[in-house]
Amino acid sequence: MTIVKDKEKTVAEAEVVHLIAVYGSLRQGLGNHGMIKYEELLGTFRTEPKYSMYSIGSSFPGLKKDGTTSIVMEVYEVGDETMDRVNMLEGYVEGGAKENNHYNSEDIDTPFGKAKVFIYNNSIDSLHLVENGDWTDYKETNALVNGATC
Repeated sequence: MTIVKDKEKTVAEAEVVHLIAVYGSLRQGLGNHGMIKYEELLGTFRTEPKYSMYSIGSSFPGLKKDGTTSIVMEVYEVGDETMDRVNMLEGYVEGGAKENNHYNSEDIDTPFGKAKVFIYNNSIDSLHLVENGDWTDYKETNALVNGATC
C-alpha cells in the first residue's frame, strides 16, 4: 500500500510511504532489523491461520500461503528507499518475472491497513516447519537448544 504522508505538499514533493508486514529477520531484535529500525513500527499482530512458515537453513524463514498457521508479524511504514532495500534483500524485482524472484510480494490485510508481505517462491521440500508461526520464538528456542545466540 502506498500512502502520501504530507497533505500540504504536492504528490511529487510528499514522502511516499509503504506499509510492510515482516515476520522474519527484519523483526525487532533479529539480524536484518537494522534495515528498518528507523522506520515507524505501527504494531504487531497475528494473521489468520492460513499460512505456513518454514526455516530456511535456520537463518531466515519462508512464508507459504494456504497453510494452517497463524503468523506473528510487525507492520512498518517505510519510505521508497527502504522499500527498495527490502525488495533487494528479499530477492524481489517488482514487475519482473515472478518465477525468478526468491520471494514474491503481495498485499495482505492487517489491523493497520493493507501491507506488503513477502511469500517464499521456492520449494519447501526438506525445510523445517515453524509450528507456532513466531520466528523470534523459534530463533530463541533453537539458540537455547544449540547453545548459540540469535
